[in-house]
Amino acid sequence: MAKLLFWNVNRSDLTPLVCEIAVATEADVIVLNENVVNSAKMLAALQSTVAPNWYSPNSFSDGRFHCFCREPRLDLSEVHAGFRTSIRSLNIGSTRALLTLIHGVDPRNYDSEARQSFAQSLSTELCFVKEQQATNCFILLGDFNMNPYDRGMNLAAGLNAMMTRACASAGVRRHLDRDYDFYYNPMWSLFGDNTDGPAGTVYDVSNQGPYGWSMYDQVLINHSLVNRFRDVKILTQAGVNSLMDAKGRPDKRNASDHFPILVTMCEKDDE
Repeated sequence: MAKLLFWNVNRSDLTPLVCEIAVATEADVIVLNENVVNSAKMLAALQSTVAPNWYSPNSFSDGRFHCFCREPRLDLSEVHAGFRTSIRSLNIGSTRALLTLIHGVDPRNYDSEARQSFAQSLSTELCFVKEQQATNCFILLGDFNMNPYDRGMNLAAGLNAMMTRACASAGVRRHLDRDYDFYYNPMWSLFGDNTDGPAGTVYDVSNQGPYGWSMYDQVLINHSLVNRFRDVKILTQAGVNSLMDAKGRPDKRNASDHFPILVTMCEKDDE
């Protein structure tokens, strides 16, 4: 199995908490977004407090995403960098996947139409990389700054992400004489208060957060990899340390305004 951790750390030095999560979850890959800590310093902390074999994969992009990996066999080298994206080669068992890291444009500076446009532009970028790398085994992971129900997330020409495995299993959707790959978005199942965990990954009641809870941090699985998907969890603990405030919301004073998510992928189908 491969465990992938993503966390928007909100420009805070959360090094001790990142290390606590790495130990508690036995994560294989850690991706930090909005991380102000020097990447070498974070790597040194992981090597000294978690395991000495942690390393930072090759990257040529601007450092929007700080990636750390436990085992060289997973690879994680960067094969493409775009506008707020970084695509990494990821070996899951004998399958080469493309881990696409995303930091969507934010609702404070971009309206819903602009964020939809970003999703459509990203879809075009993925088509280019799909042909260039000769695979459609994409895993999209990051802070999308959209909810699962936003149009950019589920338009055919956007990210075409469905709420159930069965819907994604159809493979493609035909739209205006073109086929678009389906993605499975398991974050739908974690949304709202009828779940074991928090109702979302972000809590905001300003004009940019009209719903209170949002699920901006998501993972989308291409239909070709759906049988490799085990689960995704919203994490509210870093070892013995809570990431929640007294109301059960992200503790932005002592941690981040986002909860981290942990994705588990299997090395074989339906493992």
